[in-house]
Amino acid sequence: MSLGFYSDKGSIYVFFRKQKSGKSIKLKYYPGIVLGDPEKDWDSAKQRAKDKEINKKLVNIEKAVNDILEQHNPFLLTNISFGQLIEDRISNKSHVNRTSFFEYCQIFYEENKKKIGERRSKSILTAVNKIKEFSPTLSFDDIDRKFYREFVAWLEDHDHYANYVGSIIKDLKRILNYATENGANANLAYRDFKKPSEDVFNIYLTEAEIEQIYNLRVSTEAVLSLYTEEEKKKKKHLSAESLRRQVESIERARKLFVIGCWTGLRVENYLAIDPDIQIDLKEGYLHAIANKNGPKLKIPLHRLVRQIVEKDGFPGTISQQKLNDALKKLGQLAGIKEVILYTRTVGGQRKEFSRLKYEMITSHTARRSFASNLLIRGIPKQYIMSVTGHSTEKSFNKYTQAVQKDMMSAKLKDYDVWG
Repeated sequence: MSLGFYSDKGSIYVFFRKQKSGKSIKLKYYPGIVLGDPEKDWDSAKQRAKDKEINKKLVNIEKAVNDILEQHNPFLLTNISFGQLIEDRISNKSHVNRTSFFEYCQIFYEENKKKIGERRSKSILTAVNKIKEFSPTLSFDDIDRKFYREFVAWLEDHDHYANYVGSIIKDLKRILNYATENGANANLAYRDFKKPSEDVFNIYLTEAEIEQIYNLRVSTEAVLSLYTEEEKKKKKHLSAESLRRQVESIERARKLFVIGCWTGLRVENYLAIDPDIQIDLKEGYLHAIANKNGPKLKIPLHRLVRQIVEKDGFPGTISQQKLNDALKKLGQLAGIKEVILYTRTVGGQRKEFSRLKYEMITSHTARRSFASNLLIRGIPKQYIMSVTGHSTEKSFNKYTQAVQKDMMSAKLKDYDVWG
């Protein structure tokens, strides 16, 4: 750990650096102290000015920083929060009174964006916008149990799903945890907030439906059939070049999805398969990992996966968003049009919905279909779990609840009670 004072063209700044367990943090703060003559008024060896009054300020800043480091984890600080804590310590003001709740939300968002990227941090902005819509002047002190009850009720009144409400509360608690750890919040009522949630019905595709998608050959005429007559008249996205790109994209998605259905990998893993390293056609295995931290696996190559690789080579990758867009088109073209009935909690009430099955196909349907079809085949759960990466049978049962209910319902036909 090192703490020092430096001069940047006559402007003095504090620099703190620490490394621990492979992590490193660098924090910088400019207190607004400017030297008259950068070369004559500053002693870089002693890290002090020639002016006694300036040095008194530096001593106070150093003491403030040491006090802060005793109470805060430096790896959770930013340049903004570091500077605010120093100023608060020197002026004997509470940090809570200086940084508003919504200002801190922005700090938290910016830090997360650096760590996990802008796309994965968008849920934070969604949560903050909803909170601001409900209470534009919200402060840390306002976030109590009464606020929680009224906010959840407000979200439910706007017909949001239970899991959506839960995601908002989850991100709110993440923001408050971060603020508390950094000394910006002293109100701990949020720790009792419960995150609403419910099991969501997710489909799987049968082996026959996967075959339908595998056997589908996407053509320009097939893509055109997905457009309404009105869209055709407007000629949106219907140029020859555009149709060619759409055919190519849907064809690539078709192959990748079938590979996902028969390898059981997470979507980010089956979209990133390196065929030269991971696929062994001679021995008939795909070498992969079950999850981010899982062991290396040898997954037997299904005949459809082998046929795709041997006939056309391994398909190029595609973004998850484009894959999801293409999968619904694939399902529609393949005729997967079963009506699915399901219920969800909306606005605090259970409601029934119906959708065509192809509308519910997503990139995650592949892994769910893999597990479900192997269960139907009678393969033991622990073997399937070794590939899907589920660590407990409880989580696996939750993941495959749709097929397990189908299997139990089918068994009812074996009993002589229906005649």
